[in-house]
Amino acid sequence: MALQTADDRTSAALFAGGALLVAAAAVLAGCVERREPPAPGRAAEAQPGPIASGMGFFLDRNEDEGWKLAYGQANSDNVQLMLACKPGSRKIELFDAGHAPTRNGAVLVLTSGKVQSALTVTMEPDEASSDGAVAVAHTTPDLPALDGFRRTGAIAVKLGPRQYSLAATPAEKSQIARFFSGCERK
Repeated sequence: MALQTADDRTSAALFAGGALLVAAAAVLAGCVERREPPAPGRAAEAQPGPIASGMGFFLDRNEDEGWKLAYGQANSDNVQLMLACKPGSRKIELFDAGHAPTRNGAVLVLTSGKVQSALTVTMEPDEASSDGAVAVAHTTPDLPALDGFRRTGAIAVKLGPRQYSLAATPAEKSQIARFFSGCERK
């Protein structure tokens, strides 16, 4: 009977160790590679797609809500950057959900290629974000940095001290092109 108890403890220890390994793998899988944006006047180079599993650019077309192009995990609230528009409106709302704490009127700088564009943000409530707010900017599809993003699939975002760069895979580039085409025509 004592031998069986020792076997039970060994099995429990192995099970706990395996669970710890699975938990560690899940945490690592949620990590996103953050790329530093290029210095002003330098090109945002297209780099391979995201390292974290499930992270990437996703296009969602909804008749009621319009079109959304988001960088994050598909079908989740885990979104870092999102562009939204109503088809044919030529108006884009840009949401930076992973921003550094900021205030209304802060400047968000987008860089694609050698082009930079600056947008003023407002802070809006957002239950899905870690601090309950999201930075929102309003623009048009022909904003120079967004035009570069449309062509290259690469964009760098800077808001306050926080900076990151995103690069689309070849398959994601077609979704980006569809999003901008949809925003421009009815």
